[in-house]
Formats: sequence, C-alpha cells, structure tokens
Amino acid sequence: MIPGTTLYLLLDGAKIENLPARVYSLDENPIVEWLYHSTPLQEVFDVGPALVVLRANTALEKAFTEDWQNDAGLIIESDAPIQQLTEHLRSLIHVRVPGDASMLFRYYDPRVMRHWLPPLSPAEKDHLMGPIRRVRLPAREGEQEQWIVRKQDRQSAQQYAERPWLYLDEQQLQQLNQGKLELFDQQLLEHVNTYFPDCLAQRSSTEQQQWAVLCREGAASHGYSAPKEVARWSALVAEHGTEFPRAPEHQAYREILQEPTLNATQRLDALLVELHRHWLLTDKESFA
Repeated sequence: MIPGTTLYLLLDGAKIENLPARVYSLDENPIVEWLYHSTPLQEVFDVGPALVVLRANTALEKAFTEDWQNDAGLIIESDAPIQQLTEHLRSLIHVRVPGDASMLFRYYDPRVMRHWLPPLSPAEKDHLMGPIRRVRLPAREGEQEQWIVRKQDRQSAQQYAERPWLYLDEQQLQQLNQGKLELFDQQLLEHVNTYFPDCLAQRSSTEQQQWAVLCREGAASHGYSAPKEVARWSALVAEHGTEFPRAPEHQAYREILQEPTLNATQRLDALLVELHRHWLLTDKESFA
C-alpha cells in the first residue's frame, strides 16, 4: 500500500447474510459507510453495498479472504477522504441504459467489475474511478490477482443524483452480461455438485466451468434459459454427458423434444420421466 492511501472492503449485502451484524462481530469498532443511505433505498441499506476500512490481520479480513472475495466484494484503495470516496461510490449504485431507463448496478461484485473497468481506455477508466486509486480483482484458476490502477492524479468525485450520471451503452451491457453468465454458471455448478456429485468429481475447476457452459448452451438451444429450467436440464446432462441429446442412444429424448403436442414445460417434464425410466432400467440391469 502506498503511503497516504487507505485500504477498504466494499462488501455486498445481497450476498453476505445479515451484513451489519457480521461486520460488527468481526471488527470491534469498524469504520463503515452504507452506500444505500441518503438514497431512496435507505430502508434496505443492509442488502446494499458497504464501505469498510480494512484493518490488517483482523477477523474481518480473514472472512473476506476465505469466504467473500470471489463473489461478495472488492478491496479498493483510495487517497481521498472517506466521505468523498463514499459519495463517489454511492453515485455508481445505479446507471442509465439505452432507452433512458435506470437500473441498479452491482459493480462491487468482482465478476461484474472485471468486465466493466478493464476494457475501458485509460482516460475513461480514470474518470470513472474518480477518488479510487486501485481496485483489486481476486485471482482465478491459472491467473494471478489483478489490480486496476488509476493512471492520473485523483479525479473529481461524483455525487449521487436521482437521475444516474453514469451511462452504459449496448456494448458495455454485453460485456457485463458475461459477469451474469459466470454467476449463473457458478450457481448451476453448485446445484450439480449437490445433487449429482459424481458427475464433476474428477474434473478440474476449468473443466467444470466448460461443462456448465455446454450444459447452459444446450438447454438454451431447446428453449430453456430460466435458472430452474436449466437446473432440471442439468440432470439429463449429468447422466448422459454434454453430447445430450445428440448421441444415437438419445433417440427417445429427441422424440420428446420434437413432440408438437407438448409445450416447453411438458416436454421437460417428459424428459425427466424418461430419465427416471432410464435409471430404473439401469438399476435392474445392475442386479440381473
């Protein structure tokens, strides 16, 4: 850390259950700012982001490193007063998008951050970072941690306003969608590892990610994209592999998918009935 700067945790209250209680239980006297305060969202401040001064070798730092750093917050460094930093971070909690609509912006999720700031030009990045000097992105498999660094001197801090000052165009929204897909795939892998643990037990983290992408894309090609639909579809892929339903032995499933009298939900129900029948036949053969 450079002299004259302070390290902070920017924590996600939507990912960390009962964040206020957790912060105060892990740091006896925390310096904390709740970013939903002084906004129309202040009544649900506890599920919004919190800025906390990071003291070294504390239980809070340990919890972040062990449990939260990959999907529930960021480490940031600033050379600005905390109130100035807070105002700037608060101004980013919502954005304008094409059509002049507004939406909440979860930039403090590292899976979103890595698709937002890094692709920008140095000048754009510096402007958006304002009083933030550095942002840390956690390491991923096969990679080292990454620091996004402001190149110029401290930039002006923005202020929260009812109409967001930050605008995301279509290209940026597409980039950020990659972060959403990463989250979707992680939740899918958690489901599969819970209910079909043998499927992925021998695969590396990279191979599991590839499996999730193939499973999600296979489901989407047949009209299933909602989380619950893809979770149900994953049972079929866990049993029959990522070639499902293209392999010759999957003819019975293909007939169901092509049945015009069934709607999408009914087809998925029928697929799972056929899977159950397959399991029963497999069990009978194993005892024959």
